[in-house]
Amino acid sequence: MTEYQILNLMYIAFISNSMYFVAMVLLTWLGFRMANNVRSLENPPMIGKIMTSIYCLFVGFFFFNTSQIGGGILGSYVGQLVDMGAASGDRLSVLIDTPGIIGGSLQTAFHAFIVIFQLLLVWVKD
Repeated sequence: MTEYQILNLMYIAFISNSMYFVAMVLLTWLGFRMANNVRSLENPPMIGKIMTSIYCLFVGFFFFNTSQIGGGILGSYVGQLVDMGAASGDRLSVLIDTPGIIGGSLQTAFHAFIVIFQLLLVWVKD
């Protein structure tokens, strides 16, 4: 396989991953809406709090998983580029070690922050 073909396949894989990312953003927004609705009720039913919490946990897990898949896509294709000695592989391999890369530690912390934020909206009142 040539460098061009590997990069092309990587970008195609990122397109499908980005569609999942957009879906996760919309589902996260819906989770914030649900958490805000539960919070705004004077005496919300316990089942509503539990179901909203479960929803937010699932969306958070799926969002995290989408990021990890994106990181896996990048890692596997960069490995192929490095193995074939492509200059783009060397440049991209530097990015793999940065904390802000897709599926990296900063994204993981951000996903955890979102879920904790949503759960605090559901369970903690002033």
